[in-house]
Amino acid sequence: MNFKMKAVVAAIALTASMSASAAMSNTASGDSSLIMTMLDTTAGVSATFDLGYTKSTFDQTVNNIWNVSTGNYAAAWTSFWAAATTANTQYAVFAGDGYGGVVAGDKSVFTTTNVTGTLPAISNSALGTMEANFDIFIAKNNALSNGAASFADSTMGQAYAGNGVGYGTSGKIAATGGDTNALIGTSMKVINIVRTGVAGNTSQSVLSVNGYNPTFNLSATGDLSYVAVPVPEADTWAMMLAGLGLMGFIARRRTQA
Repeated sequence: MNFKMKAVVAAIALTASMSASAAMSNTASGDSSLIMTMLDTTAGVSATFDLGYTKSTFDQTVNNIWNVSTGNYAAAWTSFWAAATTANTQYAVFAGDGYGGVVAGDKSVFTTTNVTGTLPAISNSALGTMEANFDIFIAKNNALSNGAASFADSTMGQAYAGNGVGYGTSGKIAATGGDTNALIGTSMKVINIVRTGVAGNTSQSVLSVNGYNPTFNLSATGDLSYVAVPVPEADTWAMMLAGLGLMGFIARRRTQA
């Protein structure tokens, strides 16, 4: 194993077994923790995981992976699956900035989505409500644990992701204009929502930035992967097609020889 590969493995291991000493930060701080939540509304259980980044420190153009079944995550993971089933379990990822006045760009979130293409804009007040509700959810989960991961069932009030506050009764984060959740094993794109001004609507679109269309995917074994897939430029497509055409021409010449 070369040095670069060892460094990558070490980084992944560090993220998976991160220190549990700090509580999850909320959007009101201006830089919330990057959070992944699992929810089974049929079983009435949820689990929430601090992924070790904040909204500003998570690079949306770099691949990443966590295993939320190990280390400081293991207790919440095990408690969740004692009641939940894979067929009914949804997951979602969220981070937000809810700090600032009433100027363009002062509040924003990014989260997962099942929707493709550009989504309708939402109101600035809806964005604020979304972040305030999510902060309640974060605070209640912080009260259950020391920050790395928490487990809640339907009797635990606002710490449970299916109670209608942070994630809503269906597991969707309110006011995004589309599904923010998906079943285990399903890839989801990333949506970025940003305040555009004092009044009116907030801009909202599925991420396609710097040539990347990233996705999250959570496996049944606890691997949460983030893949930032480069979008081929027009000239790249042209070169690929030209190469395929050349290969076909050579193959025909060899067949005729």
